Amino acid sequence: MAEGIPDVQPALEVEHGRVRFRARRPAVLVLPFAIFTEIAGVLFLLDGLTFGWAVVAAPVGALLVTGLLFRPVLELTREGLLQRQYPFSSLTRWEVIDHLDITRAGNRVVLAYRLREGVPQPRRQPAAALLRAAGRPFDGGWFADSLAGRPEDILATVRGYHADASRRATLPEARR
Repeated sequence: MAEGIPDVQPALEVEHGRVRFRARRPAVLVLPFAIFTEIAGVLFLLDGLTFGWAVVAAPVGALLVTGLLFRPVLELTREGLLQRQYPFSSLTRWEVIDHLDITRAGNRVVLAYRLREGVPQPRRQPAAALLRAAGRPFDGGWFADSLAGRPEDILATVRGYHADASRRATLPEARR
């Protein structure tokens, strides 16, 4: 392990050699609505309304689908940083990244990167548009404030893999 590079943070998920940073679940926002809907469904059932079962099942189904399908993940792969978010994934290759840093754009904290000279800017990346609008000197990035873990720890881990080619070689290939 290189000097100053943390091994594994609590928010870092290492599974079968895959290094992932999962997005936080906004439970504080979702759970009150889910509980209210569950209570309404039970009241409908107690009142004899047959669609009460659908009202009871809706929040459970919604939480499962959004938690499994739509939860974004930033994954470190041998080829680069892969952001998985339904319905597409975007891969930013290690060799095109000049440097990485944490910055603020609007009210968001972004793990931002600057591309090497002559590399075209990324498509389909909301953080890139936000960074340009805020006048930040970066070409793209990922919303670090929505990832589980401290942005500084995530930056240190990603910088460690970016700086050390032998460490990147231990990562699995990108699956799209």
